[in-house]
Amino acid sequence: MNDELEMIARIRPEAAPYSERAKLAARRKLLTTQRKRRPYGITIASVVAAAAAASVVAVNVSAPAGQTRGGIGTPAVVALPKIAKMSAVEVLGKAAGAATDLRPRDDQFVKVSSQTMYGSFALSATNEQTGEKVPESRYLNRTRRTIWLSADGTRDGSLRIEHLEPLPYPGWPIPEGAHRNKGSQWMRLPACGAVPATAYTELKKLPADAEAMRHHLYAKDHNKNSADVEAWTAVGDLLRETYMPAAQRAALYEAAATIPGVTVTENAEDAAGRKGIGVGRVSNGVREEIIFDPTSYELLGVRGVVVDEKEAKSPVGSLVTSTAQLTVSVVDEAPEVADEADEAGKEDVSDADCG
Repeated sequence: MNDELEMIARIRPEAAPYSERAKLAARRKLLTTQRKRRPYGITIASVVAAAAAASVVAVNVSAPAGQTRGGIGTPAVVALPKIAKMSAVEVLGKAAGAATDLRPRDDQFVKVSSQTMYGSFALSATNEQTGEKVPESRYLNRTRRTIWLSADGTRDGSLRIEHLEPLPYPGWPIPEGAHRNKGSQWMRLPACGAVPATAYTELKKLPADAEAMRHHLYAKDHNKNSADVEAWTAVGDLLRETYMPAAQRAALYEAAATIPGVTVTENAEDAAGRKGIGVGRVSNGVREEIIFDPTSYELLGVRGVVVDEKEAKSPVGSLVTSTAQLTVSVVDEAPEVADEADEAGKEDVSDADCG
């Protein structure tokens, strides 16, 4: 987040600098927004796309098994996805039938650990005072994350992010700001009165039958994308760093199978190197896949592979998204996280977080 604020400062040097209180509130606001944004497609915000919402690849520097990389700084390249003979209805039907439920109590927390790699984007812009042009930039932001989510949304949650070595976005030079986030950080996710849509109790209110769930997926604004693209994006939004009850998850998979253009690939690999079955469709020149275990049909992760160089602005076969859902469990407590402002002897910013 710090690098994004500095980029804005480069473009608008006449603007007053952010206070520490504002920086902290903006950082947490961005984090909350990113958890709600689309995890698979390419997303570019007004000046900078969310970097934390974009996370992808392995815990270490080596590429997942079966992928090649010429060392740090060279993105992984995979074989183009080969469409399998299995149908999306068959695979997603099995995933629906295998759905189980941890059934957390309202006073408990859902704990999700993951590895992530997503694209981080900044649009080109012009410094209004100097006329200096800031070029468009892209890079692959990589993290290891553990999140604690209040089951009923009424208790403060926690998030631990370990920043991993960033990689160049295939075909693009890595920008200087890509290396500024280092080490690990903790964030408190404050309960702000309104229960978040990702809380287990809220997800339990979603439709438990495929037809109604499909209507839910298509009910959102389409923006510049087609209704089918937005529906597939909505499927991913409901799976990323959440835990859907079994009935709703089964309905989601069955509804996803009805989205036009969804096909199946074999030997899809997640960020942890696990091989699975990929179910996905092409959007913006990238095949966006949800990966399932080939035996248990549990969710493994997601990946995005470039299939159209012109549309994706990246070489064909480039891996531009890769995640792995490592563990999902129910725990009684979330780690307590002190506000950065508190530690610095400054005013508490919890109200700003909820604003």
